[in-house]
Amino acid sequence: MVGGAHGGRGVVTTASYECRVYGVHSGMSAADARRLCPDAIFVGVNAKQYMHVSRRLREIFAEYAPRVESVSVDEAFLDLTGCAGLFGGEESLARRLKDQIRRELSLTCSVGIAPNKIIAKLASSVFKPDGLTVIHRADIPRIVYPLPVGKLWGVGPVAERSLNNLGIRTVGDLACADTRLLRSHLGLHGEIMGRVARGEDASPVVGHDDRPRAKSIGHEQTFSDGSSDRVHLRAILWELSERVARRMRRAGLAGRTITVKIRYADFQTFTRRCSVETPTNAAERIAKVAAGIFDQNHDGRTRIRLLGVSVSSLMGAGPDHHAPGDPVQSDLFAHCIPSTSIDTRRDLLLDQIRDRFGEHAIVGGFAHRKNTQART
Repeated sequence: MVGGAHGGRGVVTTASYECRVYGVHSGMSAADARRLCPDAIFVGVNAKQYMHVSRRLREIFAEYAPRVESVSVDEAFLDLTGCAGLFGGEESLARRLKDQIRRELSLTCSVGIAPNKIIAKLASSVFKPDGLTVIHRADIPRIVYPLPVGKLWGVGPVAERSLNNLGIRTVGDLACADTRLLRSHLGLHGEIMGRVARGEDASPVVGHDDRPRAKSIGHEQTFSDGSSDRVHLRAILWELSERVARRMRRAGLAGRTITVKIRYADFQTFTRRCSVETPTNAAERIAKVAAGIFDQNHDGRTRIRLLGVSVSSLMGAGPDHHAPGDPVQSDLFAHCIPSTSIDTRRDLLLDQIRDRFGEHAIVGGFAHRKNTQART
């Protein structure tokens, strides 16, 4: 079981199939997981390794399909239209893909092949782990309809209970349900679920280059025991601001609205935001604004469980950051100062260092203060 390895206040990131038999699932508190499965072995999260494997998975997927839509760190849709024949057909392609992942990454994976994304997602869950399921449109009534309605993507526990209360327990029940009944009890989402159950899904596989521009870019950090140490919390804000700024520069974006999210130990959560006059992706600028918002809204005593920083009102970063995008309003006095500011040159240099030597190869003073505190 991954997650909750240190203390009882963490959450389960994912659980092995052996643990799931006891009712353990992702997102469950570590305390509840230990109660349900006392003999489970907990291991810590290794985000760096996960991201390395995830990147390699995406590279492998791209060898088999021109359009790949990542859904999570370990899940993606591949559009096989026009390319399956190059590998001897869809099943042959899937087996080669599974073999390559096992050979290079020592991982098993389950593959579902179907006419659309919704049914492919369901097919991938029919036989797990290490399954391969092909569902043609004519197979939907035979294979899909007998499954519990909760197996459908988009039907969560609340929707499943509502459907069960209407006597709808299988995918087939939902596919045959009267649209007016679904609309009257579940609104538009009910009608959509009915179409999904019938295999009516025309949504395309959206590759990386086809995705719409993000509306905001942000990072959050949760503290297992909470913290009220202002210096420590400001150090966290600085690190979060640096990570946000780095992602923005990578995407060639700058933004005007900086938002700080605070969740207290009692889980009360609020956000406060501030807009700056000129779009920015400079870490120091974002961090100073975030710190100002934080100082105005925290009494220095109440313990905080989560901090987050995000930037929205995004646009292209402009020529100073050597990135394409929407134009940024020019400075009236731009001719009086160097074309690339000291802050920008510093951030770009830090990016180069971290690209070569890792994210923590160089840290700011606030981040160093935070790490020093963590060791004492």
